[in-house]
Formats: sequence, structure tokens, C-alpha cells
Amino acid sequence: MKYHSRAIALTYLKHSETSIIAKLYTETKGLQTFIIKGVRSKNSKKKLGLFQPLQLSTITGIENKKSSLQYLSEIVLAKDVPVSILNIKNQLMCLFIAEVMSKILHENEEDQKLFQYMWDLKISLIKDENVNKNLSIAFLLDISAFLGFYPSLENLKNKYFDLRRGGFVEEKNHLCLSEANSLYLKLLLTNKEFDMPKKNKTEILNSIIKYYKLHEHELKNITSHSIINEFRK
Repeated sequence: MKYHSRAIALTYLKHSETSIIAKLYTETKGLQTFIIKGVRSKNSKKKLGLFQPLQLSTITGIENKKSSLQYLSEIVLAKDVPVSILNIKNQLMCLFIAEVMSKILHENEEDQKLFQYMWDLKISLIKDENVNKNLSIAFLLDISAFLGFYPSLENLKNKYFDLRRGGFVEEKNHLCLSEANSLYLKLLLTNKEFDMPKKNKTEILNSIIKYYKLHEHELKNITSHSIINEFRK
């Protein structure tokens, strides 16, 4: 059965000499895995750039409930989306976001609010070259809300953030952030504007990735966050 949908490209792998297997997050069908034959050949009507991380498109898909690999009848760039060449920092952010989403999404689970959040986030990366310096952390925190384990805003007066409990506590244990990093996290959670040292950004980002694992959403084998750290001031 054919269907039409907006879609956000996540990742793809080479398959045979000219084809790829691509993961697209669709508005109407959730995460879908497609086999796109011949896309790497010179005469292909489907261009490989349409499958780059967080590329926004509209698709015509062919649903086959008996197969884990779906087929694309058509894919084109989304209309009314600004056209711009992203700077290297925003390209890396797209890579990081796409990599995370490919790990946490489940096939066929539709969530239009999450889809719209992702769509708007990509547009903000197109429009603004100087995005939030803490976007990688803020993004993970936002997504944790969709997944049901956003950090508790109760007890903000307490000194330490406990990764397992998902809230602030007075007594430190081995799963707590340092007092300094707990303070920075409080500022992020309460939308304060501030500058954070690179060292602390790296520590908090790694801690939030661990936070995901503790709450049964392991971001296994992601690598783009390490590259992002190298470009931070």
C-alpha cells in the first residue's frame, strides 16, 4: 500500500555496488528502514544527498508489513524548507542528533510531536549558524522528556544530581554528578543563559549518555559526540 509522508533521514549503509539501506523517521509511519536500489549509480533519479543526516524530505513509500525492509517509490526535498549549506559545527550536530535518534527509535512507532520537534530542530540548524553552545546536552534532555525520564525539577536546592534517581539529592554517591556539574545541569534545566567550560560540557554530555543507559535507552557505540567535543570552545 502506498502512502505519502514527511520524512527525516537518519543513517544509511551501503548495500551491494549501487544500493543503500537507509533509516528514515517518517511522520505517519514512525521509523522505517528502506532499501534504495541503484541510488549510488550515476543515472539514479534518487540522489544520495537526500539520505544525509537530518535531511528533510517528502516521500511516497510502499508499505509491506511482512518485511522489515520497505521500498520508496519517490523521495524529494521538502518544500518550504530554507536552503543553506551548514557550517561544520551544525553538520556535526546533525550527525550527532541523527545517530542518537537511530538508536532510540523503534520501528513503526508514530509520534507526531517528536517528529515535529525533530523537524523544527533541523530548520533551526539551517537558519542559525550560531546555535546554542550546549545544544548536544539540551537535545538529549529534551528527548528524555519524550521517552519518559526527564530529570526531576524537584529538590533543586540539593547539591548533586543522581543519575539513577533522575533527581537532585543532598548526599553524594558514585552515580552523582560533581557539585559543579550538578549546578550547570540545574542552569540548563531552568533555561538560564551561561557559559560552561569545555571540560564540564564534555563531562556532562558523557554523564547524560550514561543517564540514558541507566534508564534503559543505551546509546551504544555512538561516536559523533567525541567529534563535537573537539570543535567546542
